[in-house]
Amino acid sequence: MFKHKLTVAIGAASLSLSLLGAFLPVFINEAPAHAQLNGYKPPGGRGRMQRTEGSGARGCTNSIPVTLNLVTPSDHTALTTQARPTFLWHISNATTAPMVFTLTAPGQNKPIHQEFLKANKAGIMKLELPAKVPELKVGQEYRWTVALVCNDKRPSQNINARAWIERVATSSQLKQQLAAARNDNERALAYTQSGIWYDGMSILNNLQSSNSNPKANELFTSLLKQVGLNKIATAGSQRSSN
Repeated sequence: MFKHKLTVAIGAASLSLSLLGAFLPVFINEAPAHAQLNGYKPPGGRGRMQRTEGSGARGCTNSIPVTLNLVTPSDHTALTTQARPTFLWHISNATTAPMVFTLTAPGQNKPIHQEFLKANKAGIMKLELPAKVPELKVGQEYRWTVALVCNDKRPSQNINARAWIERVATSSQLKQQLAAARNDNERALAYTQSGIWYDGMSILNNLQSSNSNPKANELFTSLLKQVGLNKIATAGSQRSSN
């Protein structure tokens, strides 16, 4: 009787292990896909509101409403390793109103860089800091603002959006990951999974702008959704399908 019970117990245990072995490879295979969906790992210790959205219910120069969204997380200061990083933002509709980009260091009234741009096309816009601009300092936060000048005599009628950026040194681990990356998609993920938002998104934006890299489009959209920029992600998907 005892031997019979022991045989049954061993058989049940073997069956359980067999079932576990059958399912375990599935979990292992699914792990990379899950990690890819969460392709941005926010840096710790920066949990405060850091992005605002600008909108005009009546538009600027016409009756079409205009919304400005900066392509950056809203609940913490996003990072860059670049001395002169690239900034991205989204405008919902084209307008003839002047657009101005401003980068300012804390405690300074005079901007580090200010540039006027045209907002004659809806979608994602970018600005690369030119070589004449002083390099951003490691460990320092900077505020950047994009504004549509709807009324230069009444600033309260302008549409403004602002966020912060901090430059950090490239870690030895990130250097190894970048060296091991086989393509630009992997380079972008190496940045974002190391908490370096601006650099990764800049790479993906350059790739997906040409519409020749579907994987870059997918990663870019996934990262936008991860930080709550669903409207931009949806608008991008609609343009890609046209």
